[in-house]
Amino acid sequence: MQSFSDEHLMKIFQDEKGGQRQNAFDCLYKRYAKIILQYFYFALNNDYNKAQDFMHDLFVKIIEKPQLFDSSQNFKSWIYRVASNMCKNEYRRNSTNQKYHSHLKLISENTASLNDTEKKLRACISQLNQEHRSLIVLRFKMEMSIKEIAEILECPEGTVKSRLFYATKELTKLYKL
Repeated sequence: MQSFSDEHLMKIFQDEKGGQRQNAFDCLYKRYAKIILQYFYFALNNDYNKAQDFMHDLFVKIIEKPQLFDSSQNFKSWIYRVASNMCKNEYRRNSTNQKYHSHLKLISENTASLNDTEKKLRACISQLNQEHRSLIVLRFKMEMSIKEIAEILECPEGTVKSRLFYATKELTKLYKL
């Protein structure tokens, strides 16, 4: 199997059962694990542990969903595209988390300069349960999109919309009291 092309090995992995399948995967893993680890290491700010996690996650994705690879494509290009997309998702997640944490810092600052309406609104927000408070802060204070919030909470966008509806409804009730 060592002489087979990457694409042929992936085709065997997609179609075969048992030992042939395992041998094809092992061959691909030996060819790409080290270079993919290096890619993740440099792409993720020289964080070796994170790079290892990402490399293993990538190969788990291949094991779980081999049908995502189109055998008419170049395997090397495909695996790097998947790795690149994983890094982009991580950059987005880190950016969103940084926005959230910087906002929490702003909330904790002195509120003496706030007008009465803003003070009342903040007091009402602080009375919400943690989930609703987080949604309100992310959506209206941090001005994040539904999609960004869904990524943070790791749930579908429809779920975020539904939860946000109930959070704003609860906030409205508290504000009117």
